Amino acid sequence: MLKRLLNRLADERGIALIVALGTTVVLTISVSTTMYFVSTNSRSASVSKDRSSAYFLAEAGVNNAMAILAKPLNNALDKYVLCPDSTTNPPLPCVHNDSYDTGTVTWSGTLNTNPALGSAWWSINSTGIVRNPTGGPDLKRTISATIQVVPTQSQPLNNPSWDYIFVRAPTWSGQALNGCDMTLQQSVNVTANLYVMGNLCFENTSKMSSGKLYVKGSVYMAQNANQIGSSTVPISQMHVAMGCKYRSQSLHNPCVQGAGGGSGTADNAWASVLDNSVTTILPPTVEWDSWYLNASPGPYFPCDPAYNTGTDPPVPTWAFDSPVAAMADSDANKLTYRNDNAGTINLTPSSSYKCKTMSGELSWDATNKVLTVAGTIFIDGSATIQNGSVNRYKGSATLYLWGTFLMKGGGANTKLCPYSTGTSCTTTNWNTQQDLLGIVAHGDGSVAADNQVSPGDSVQLISAYFMGAIYAQNTIDISTTSTVDGPMDGAWVNLGQSSSSTFSGFTYVPVGLPGESTVYAEPQKPTFSGG
Repeated sequence: MLKRLLNRLADERGIALIVALGTTVVLTISVSTTMYFVSTNSRSASVSKDRSSAYFLAEAGVNNAMAILAKPLNNALDKYVLCPDSTTNPPLPCVHNDSYDTGTVTWSGTLNTNPALGSAWWSINSTGIVRNPTGGPDLKRTISATIQVVPTQSQPLNNPSWDYIFVRAPTWSGQALNGCDMTLQQSVNVTANLYVMGNLCFENTSKMSSGKLYVKGSVYMAQNANQIGSSTVPISQMHVAMGCKYRSQSLHNPCVQGAGGGSGTADNAWASVLDNSVTTILPPTVEWDSWYLNASPGPYFPCDPAYNTGTDPPVPTWAFDSPVAAMADSDANKLTYRNDNAGTINLTPSSSYKCKTMSGELSWDATNKVLTVAGTIFIDGSATIQNGSVNRYKGSATLYLWGTFLMKGGGANTKLCPYSTGTSCTTTNWNTQQDLLGIVAHGDGSVAADNQVSPGDSVQLISAYFMGAIYAQNTIDISTTSTVDGPMDGAWVNLGQSSSSTFSGFTYVPVGLPGESTVYAEPQKPTFSGG
C-alpha cells in the first residue's frame, strides 16, 4: 500500500492538468484585456481625430471670413460686409453656418475701430462642430482671430494716360481733318505730353514747345506763329496717324519736319522722333458706382465725430449726400439715391471744418488756408473754390463730384497748390508721392443743378491755378489766364487764352483715380487665439 501511494505521488499527470487550466485562464484574461484596451484606444483615436476635424472646420470659418474681406469688390471697412444684402439693417454680428462633409462651422465677425490710434480690425469667432463617434455630445472647437485692416490711400500708377493731357474726343468720326476735336488758341503754349484721340488744331499764336505728342487723327496749323518744337529745341516725340496740314498746304501723311511755308511741304514741326505710328493708350474707366457706395468720407461713410477732439473744428454743416437707403441695403437700391442733391459745396469757406473717417479726410484750416485730404471722397453735388487766395492741400486723395467743379478768382487769382510746394506753388518742389489731389467731375453746366460752370463743362477754371490731376466726364475748360499743372483727361480740353501746362510723370497716385485698381482697404494676415 505504501508503494502504491508513492507511485501515485510520483505521477505528474494531475499537475499538468492544473497548470494547463491556469494558463488558459490567464490567457483568456490577457486577451480580454487587450481587446478592451484596443477598443478603448480606437474610440479615443476616433474622438481625437474628430476633435482635430472640428478645429480645421473652425479654421475654415476664419478663412471664409478672410475670403470675403479680401475680395477686391468688397470694402473691408464696411461693418456690414459680412452680411447678405438686405433692405433693413440686420443685427450685428451676422452669423454664418457653413456645412462640409466632415461637419459644420458657425462663424461671425465684428468690425472694431480705435479713432485715437487710427486703427481698425475684425474680431472673428468660429466654432467647428463634428458628430461624436461615441454617441455623446457633438465635438466642438472654437477659435478666435483678429484681422487688422489697413486703408489704402495711394498706389503705383497703372494707367499711362495720367502722363498726358488726354483728350478723348468722343465725337471723332475717324476721318482726317473732319473738324477739330481739340483746338489750341490765343497764346497757349503746351509744355506737357499731349494725347488727342481725334484731330488737333492750332490757331492764333498757340504752339507746343516740349513733351510728347500723339494724335490719332490729323494736325492742322492755321497761322505762321503755330509750331511744334523748334529747330534748336525739338520736342521729344511726334506721332500723327493721319498726317498734317500747314496753312493752305494739302493734307499729307506722314508729317514733314522743318519750317513751313514757301514751296515745301514742311509742317513747322520739329521732333527727335516723327512718324505716323501712334501707340494706343486707352482712357481710364471711371468706377462711379463703386466710389459712390464706398468713398470715405462719402454718402455711406460720413464724417465721424469721434475723430474730432475738443480743440478741433466742427464737422462741416453740409452733407455729402442725403441717402435714405439703409446702410445694409442692396447696392442697386443705394444707387437710386445718387441724384446730385448735395448742392454746391464751398471747399474753402471763411470758417474751418474737419471731416475725418477711418480711411479718409476732407478738412479745412481757414486761418492757414490748408485743405487736408486723404483717401477717396465723394460729394453727390458740385464743389467750388473762389476765395482769391493761395490755398494749399496736404495729402493724397481723389475727390469725386457727381456735379461740377469751379475754381474762380476775384481781384486775384485763386490757387490750389500742393503743400510741399509752399506758397510759391513751384512745380520743381512738388512731392507728388506726398501731395496729389485728383478732381473727378461728372456734371454738365447745361444742367440746372450744375450750372455754376459754362454749358458742356464738367470742370472750369477762371483766373485760377491748380496743381493736381483732373478728370471730366465732359469738357475741361481752362480759361482767362488760368493754368493747370498736372494731367487732365476730358472728353474735350480747352486750354484757354495764355495758359501753359507743365508736370512730370507720377510714380504713385491717390487711390480712386480713374483707371487705377479699385482697392478700398487691405485686410492683413489673421492672428489666432483659443482652440
